[in-house]
Formats: sequence, structure tokens, C-alpha cells
Amino acid sequence: MKKVKMLLVLGGLIVFSLLPALGVQATPSLSSGYQDKVVFHTPSHIAKWNKSTLKGLDPHVLVAFIGLMLLIIPGTFLYRVRKNQPKGKENEVNVDVANEGIKKQIILNKIRQLEEQFSQGKINQERYTETLTSYKSLLKKMEEERG
Repeated sequence: MKKVKMLLVLGGLIVFSLLPALGVQATPSLSSGYQDKVVFHTPSHIAKWNKSTLKGLDPHVLVAFIGLMLLIIPGTFLYRVRKNQPKGKENEVNVDVANEGIKKQIILNKIRQLEEQFSQGKINQERYTETLTSYKSLLKKMEEERG
């Protein structure tokens, strides 16, 4: 989610950087190349552009194209990474199975403790059978739910 927010911020910055360029009414001229009707760029900057190999292109369109590429390429990368990640439900199923295994081990340990207490004479026969049947019913219920 952080990467998506970063891309949104980057896209906003690109849009805001292009807003002043939209206010400039630029027209290519046959004689002198690219000229501004409103003084936005310095004359030396315009001269450098007119001498460059890109003088046939509108510089604002070029900047917009580069900005779009800066959004599309990382966006494609993020999409592919997220597409290959396992689904959250599969992870939840694995966690549930692990939790059931832990619960089963806890109940089996309780049964062992109960048997030790009964063999040592710490609890009576009635309480032993009551508790043992409740633990066994819990185990049976867990097995039925698991399928």
C-alpha cells in the first residue's frame, strides 16, 4: 500500500509540474523552431532546445510522456508482484490448521496431566472420568469439524 501511495504522490507531482506548461501557449514556428507567446522559459533555454536533436517535438508532450512512463513501469512491476503473492485466505486456512494442531496438543497434554493426577491420587475416580470424557468429546468435535 505504501508503494501505491508513493505512485499517487509521484503522479500528483508530475501533474502539478505540467500545470504551468499548460498555461503557455506554445506554437512551433517554421523559421525559428519552438517559441513561447508568453515569456515562460528563458531565451537561452529556448535556444538550447532549438539546437537539440529533439527540436521537432513539443517539450511539454515529451515531459508528459516521460511522466507517464515513470508511473506505468513501476505500476506494472507492483501489479506483477502482487499478482504472484499468495492469497490471504490461503494463509488463514494454514493458520487455522496450525491452531487446531496446537489445540489438539494442548488437550492431549491436559489428558496426560489428568492421568498423572489420578495415578498419584490427587483427584477421585468420578472427577477423573468426567474430565476425561469432556476432553475426549472436545477432541472428537475437533476431528469432526476438520472433516
